[in-house]
Amino acid sequence: MEDKPVKMLTVHEVADILHVHPNTVRHWCDQGLLKTYPVGPRGDRRFRPDDIDSFLNMWSRENRGEEVVLAVDDDPNILELVKEAGEKQGYKVRCCDTGEEALDELGRHHYDLVFVDLMLPHVNGLEVLRAIKSDSKDTVVAVITGYGDDPIAMEAMALGPMFFIRKPFDIASITEVFSAIMKTKR
Repeated sequence: MEDKPVKMLTVHEVADILHVHPNTVRHWCDQGLLKTYPVGPRGDRRFRPDDIDSFLNMWSRENRGEEVVLAVDDDPNILELVKEAGEKQGYKVRCCDTGEEALDELGRHHYDLVFVDLMLPHVNGLEVLRAIKSDSKDTVVAVITGYGDDPIAMEAMALGPMFFIRKPFDIASITEVFSAIMKTKR
């Protein structure tokens, strides 16, 4: 009996399955989180469905309700918005209003998801993002900023946040991030 050939998925197909941007899929590949197979003369990335299932299982967490989300912003309204959206999805959300507090919190606990504003007093969000990327490569980061074209935002994007949320935004923008993360946890 011959094995049936496996249909390989494209970057865009995987992005649709995971409800993320294709660049996020590429970034996950570059980080070694998603297994990819080069095909064709250009070495285009292709994915096996089984590997996508493994990736989704990797993100699953046995103990739902653990404190797995950190929100960092000096605006209490934004912290409340993130907390409300997260709690509706079944997460406990810890909030910090300074970069110093966030660094301290990150030193004590592992977070699967961190929402971080770039413009924080004293220790800015970029420094928090650098700490996350150096200590916990599997933490998903959602950068929040009102300065999308600012050099600090460009530098943050180069570090590879998975999501980029521009101010002003509504709860639906935050809920989309939680939904995308939840889909990867199934």
